[in-house]
Amino acid sequence: MGNSQNKTQQNTEFIEEEDQCGIIDLDELVEQWIWQTYSKTKLLSRYKREDLLIKVNWKNVSFTQNDVYFYNSTSSCFPRTLFQTNFDNNTSIEQSYNLTTNRTTCSTLKILFTQSLSMSQESTITLQLPKQMISLQNSIQCEQVISFGKDMIKEDDIPWNVNSQLRVPSRTRLLANLNVDEEEFSSSFSTSIRISGRIIASIATHQSPNICLKFIVGDIVDIISKVRKTHHRLNHFEIINENLPSIAFTIHGKCSFRHGVKQYIVLSQESLELSSTSCSDFGNTPSAPSEYCHLTSSYMKTVDLIHSNAKNNERL
Repeated sequence: MGNSQNKTQQNTEFIEEEDQCGIIDLDELVEQWIWQTYSKTKLLSRYKREDLLIKVNWKNVSFTQNDVYFYNSTSSCFPRTLFQTNFDNNTSIEQSYNLTTNRTTCSTLKILFTQSLSMSQESTITLQLPKQMISLQNSIQCEQVISFGKDMIKEDDIPWNVNSQLRVPSRTRLLANLNVDEEEFSSSFSTSIRISGRIIASIATHQSPNICLKFIVGDIVDIISKVRKTHHRLNHFEIINENLPSIAFTIHGKCSFRHGVKQYIVLSQESLELSSTSCSDFGNTPSAPSEYCHLTSSYMKTVDLIHSNAKNNERL
C-alpha cells in the first residue's frame, strides 16, 4: 500500500486541471447502479425512475485518507494604498495637522476543489497547511477540516489605524498615503482516498416517502466497478484488488492565503507657489484649512493627481 501511495503522489503533479473530472456525486452513482440492476424486477418495473426516492446509508462505508501533497506553490508580495489625502498650508508660518484614519483589509483563506467526491452523508478530508502559509499569520489553524467537494472560504478583517501629527512648512502642500503590504501564498494539492464497505439503500416513492418498497445492500467496490463501464468520467476511480478490495480516488484542489503584513505612511511635499500655475489640475481640491489645523482631512483622491515635481519624499 505504501508503494501505491508514493506512486500516486509522484504522478498527481502531472494531471492537468482540464483533465480532472470535477465533483462526482457518490449517491448518484449508487442510484444509477440500483436502476440498472433492479429496474426490470417485478417490484420496480411499474415505476419510472423519476418517481422513486432512493436514500443511501453510508455508515458501513469507510473513507481512508493518505497524506496531502502540495505542488506548483507560489508566493508574492504587493502593496495596496488604503487612504490618500493632502494638507495645504497657505500661511506664512509652519502649521500642524492631525492625520487620523481607520481602515480594514481582509485576510482570506480559500480552499477550492477541482476534482472531488460529494455525498449525502457528511464526510471530510483534513489538510495540513504548508509552513509557508502558516508563517504569514500565526492565528490561522494549520489543520483544516473540509467536507468532500465543498469549497471553503474564510475571511477575517484586519484593522489598520493611523493617528499622527504632521508639520507642514509654509506655502507647502503635504501629500499622505497609507499603504499596506500584503503577502499571498497559493498552491495546488492532492490527496488519495481509499473507499471500501457496503451501502444500504432504501427505495420509496416521492408520493409515499415513508413507505419503503425495498432495501438494497451492495458492495461499493462492485457498484463503482459496474457503473464506470458506461461512464468515461469515472475512469479516475482505481480498483485496488487486495485482501480487502477497495477503490482509490485522488482529490485535487487549490488553496491560497492572502494577508496584510505591515503598514506604512508615504509622505511627499511640493511648493504651493510652484504649483499655483497649474492649480487647474487640482480643481476644487479640499484640504484642512489653516485656521482649523486640529481637524482631520479625509479627502480621498487618486494618485494621478500627485505631481512628479515633489521636493521631498519620505517614508515613515
